[in-house]
Amino acid sequence: MIAKNVAILTAAVAVALTAIPASAQNAPDPDLRCATWALVASAQEKDEGKKRGLGFMMSYFMGRYEARTGGKIEAQINPKAIPALLGDVEDANTVCAPLAQGFGARLGETLNGLQPPRPATAPSNPAAGEGR
Repeated sequence: MIAKNVAILTAAVAVALTAIPASAQNAPDPDLRCATWALVASAQEKDEGKKRGLGFMMSYFMGRYEARTGGKIEAQINPKAIPALLGDVEDANTVCAPLAQGFGARLGETLNGLQPPRPATAPSNPAAGEGR
C-alpha cells in the first residue's frame, strides 16, 4: 500500500514538473539572486553613497538566504556562478529593486525613529537683542 502511494506521488510530481518551464525549474533562489544583483550593481556603481546602499542590500539578501536555508553565501556566489544566479538583468531589476526599495524604506523609518527628539526652540524675543 505504501509503495503504491509513493509510486503515485512520484508520478504526480513528475507530471507537475513537466508542466513547469525548464527555466523556472532551474531558477536560482530569489534571495541568492537578489544578493548577486546587489553585488554586481555595487561593483559597477561609481557613487560611494549608492555603492554603500547596495552593500546594505546585498547584506540584507544574504542574511535572508542564510537564515532561511542554513547555507553559506560564500559557497554559492563565485565568479563562475554569477551569470547563472543573476540571469536576465532586466528581470532581476524587476524582481529585486522593489524588494530592496521596500527594505530601504523600512530601514529609513527605523533609523528616523531612533533619532532623539529635537529640542523645542525658545521663542525669540526681539526686545532682548542679540546676545542678551
